[in-house]
Amino acid sequence: MSAAAILKLQASGFSVEQVSALAELVDTQAATKADVEAASHKLDQKIDAAEHRLDLKIGELKSDLEATEHRLDQKIDGVEHRLELKISELKAGLELKVEGLDRKITEVNANTLKWVISAIGFQTLVMIGTVVGAVAALMKAIPQTPLIHP
Repeated sequence: MSAAAILKLQASGFSVEQVSALAELVDTQAATKADVEAASHKLDQKIDAAEHRLDLKIGELKSDLEATEHRLDQKIDGVEHRLELKISELKAGLELKVEGLDRKITEVNANTLKWVISAIGFQTLVMIGTVVGAVAALMKAIPQTPLIHP
């Protein structure tokens, strides 16, 4: 406590004992500028240490994240490769089925053409037979006269 403060307290009616007790209390309880600077320095050190630990932890998390990203990329690449293989297998299978269907369609077309030609041939024979039969019937019905007269 400063001398000016002690004099002010005595002038306002405090006894010497009261001022001394108050001065002792203030001296033991109040922090000095050095105390405040020491506490501030200690807090700065703790903050710096905490920042350093946070920086390390952030670095670890970044490394973990990069490793996880790398593993996920590998898994995605593996899945992509398996899908490409499966698509290729399905495509090859479909191509074989299409080729088989093309052969069957060609066979069906050839058989249909044979049946159509056979039907046309049969109809032609039926028509020729009908014409021949009609001509024969007409020939029987018309009296036979010689073409040259004697």
